[in-house]
Amino acid sequence: MGLLSSIRAGVVATWSGIRHLFRPRMTLRYPEQKLDLEGPGYKYDPRKGVGLPGFKGRHILYLDKCTGCQLCAIACDGVAVAIEMQFVQKNKPHNKKDIWPAVDYGRCVFCALCIDPLTPVITNPSLKRMEEISVGDMVLTHSGEYRPVTKVWDMRYTGPLYRVYVYGKPEPLVCTQDHPILAVSRPISKRKDRRLLRVTEPLKFFKPGELKPGDYMVSPIVKKEVPLKAYEKEVPLYKFGLVKRRQVLSATPALFRLIGYYLAEGSCDGGRRISFDFNVTETDTLVEDCRLLIKSFFGKDAVLRKNGRNGVRLVLHSAEAEDFFSQFGKGAPNKHLPEWTFFAEKEKLLELVKGEWLGDGCKIRQPRQKYLNIVTTSRTLAFQLQQILAKLGIVATLECSHQRERLPSYHVDVFGRWAIQLARMWNISFDFTPSKHTDRFLLTENYVFMPIRKIETSLVADYRVMDVTVDGDHTFAPLGLATSNCVDACPFDALFMTNDYELSAYDKATLKFTPDMLAIPPKTEGQTFKVKIDAERGVATHG
Repeated sequence: MGLLSSIRAGVVATWSGIRHLFRPRMTLRYPEQKLDLEGPGYKYDPRKGVGLPGFKGRHILYLDKCTGCQLCAIACDGVAVAIEMQFVQKNKPHNKKDIWPAVDYGRCVFCALCIDPLTPVITNPSLKRMEEISVGDMVLTHSGEYRPVTKVWDMRYTGPLYRVYVYGKPEPLVCTQDHPILAVSRPISKRKDRRLLRVTEPLKFFKPGELKPGDYMVSPIVKKEVPLKAYEKEVPLYKFGLVKRRQVLSATPALFRLIGYYLAEGSCDGGRRISFDFNVTETDTLVEDCRLLIKSFFGKDAVLRKNGRNGVRLVLHSAEAEDFFSQFGKGAPNKHLPEWTFFAEKEKLLELVKGEWLGDGCKIRQPRQKYLNIVTTSRTLAFQLQQILAKLGIVATLECSHQRERLPSYHVDVFGRWAIQLARMWNISFDFTPSKHTDRFLLTENYVFMPIRKIETSLVADYRVMDVTVDGDHTFAPLGLATSNCVDACPFDALFMTNDYELSAYDKATLKFTPDMLAIPPKTEGQTFKVKIDAERGVATHG
């Protein structure tokens, strides 16, 4: 066996040498010949000394822009504590403190604070996928306020990917291992039942791997409110819009209830016609209420027609009405609320949700549970309704159901004590009086606390992820859940990350970069090679 093994080893070595005679040479004459990693970025592992896809790059410091505000160090403090401010005498008039950032790359995690590009993000006041976000968009932050996006990051990531499933959300939050999540780590009771305690403090940022099922993630409650007395607009009537009329509608709770009817049952057709579809059993209730509201605000009588075997339809021919209702979306999947309605006073929002529930909702009766339910095919509207209810002091959950050859439907459900409270606010009967109330959620003035259902992890390679930099607050709300954004926090663009230069291009014996080192880019003399890294096979090729 020893002789055969020796012969086999010799043959393998010889064949390997012959094969590589006809392949490009992998060695370079460093430092005369430089490496240039191909792609939007790569992740550098200082312990192993290798680069993998996903690294944004090293830091570049512009001394003529840095004011010593320390925002970069503050932003990094909760993530890697890799940035510290050092005193360097430079006598710059814009930096009277003479303190400048230094980076310890032995600690730096290269800000892999990213989420899946398809994740819905709460904007002002709509919903956009992460990949649709652009600079200037206003996103919801952990404070309940909206702040502008100043930068969008689009990268490739290799490493652990986390899927965090939260009760009350229709899909998981998909993020990288370093993405900070605002949460409460719930302690375990000392009693025999070993239950998790219902606490709301301390609230701080955690990496997904530091959380467990049952811990609370938080959904910020929108603070903005814009009182409105009347809705006014110049409406084009005919002659290709040359003839216009100023439309003035009193912004009363009744108008908002009519908007709710449209979100549930309304449609626009042909530019001059509005239709509301109801069940025939609702003729004396909802249909009559909707007809009177239409007459009150638009001065015209809607025509009642039969719609199939069990349906009736209210039809209104009016260019002004069509122009008004079209702003709420044409077609059920496109229904949404514009700013002037979403940020209205609470009593108006209460009537809006009531109109939506009367049209598209019902009471669900189960042996041990009764709850209020609203169904819509609009993803944006479902998230907006959940946010509005939270603003009204009501916790609502979202679920998504898929049926064959049908659009996905979103269920906005209000359970237990929240359902009883909402029914009381609407002044409707709700025969449900349990002896005690138990649910998974907590509600405070600023947040809805939603427990984690489960956490899944998987390893990915060259996976597309995205992040944003948010002005001032440095948080945003994917899926309506508060998380941190990218820590590229300098408002003056004095310190930022770039993949134009790699760490190996510097002749240094340490991974600690002083302000002067960060400010000096490496030499770019010599030949540059393009390098492709295959993370799965662990090989690299260049040409």
